Amino acid sequence: MKQLLKTLYNLSGSETEVLYYLCNNEGRTSEIAEKLGKDRTTVQRYLSKLMGTGLIERRSETEGSDRGRYYIYRTTDKQDLKQKVKDRMQRWER
Repeated sequence: MKQLLKTLYNLSGSETEVLYYLCNNEGRTSEIAEKLGKDRTTVQRYLSKLMGTGLIERRSETEGSDRGRYYIYRTTDKQDLKQKVKDRMQRWER
């Protein structure tokens, strides 16, 4: 499956690793970076690319009145994710 995602969406191994992490978890950029042992700015680039594919989404949250806003990343609904991959595969085969 990882190789299929890499091929269909032109993802690197690290981008696929972030996607797989988000299939089972959600989190902020800093949390994801810490869990995967990667630099935060690098993970942010991966997240931007994954959002561009439509495989993940983010929601905005606030932490206290003075702490500001941050984003929580997660994969789209599992059924939606499967359908997107299936549709991409069908387009790729044509």
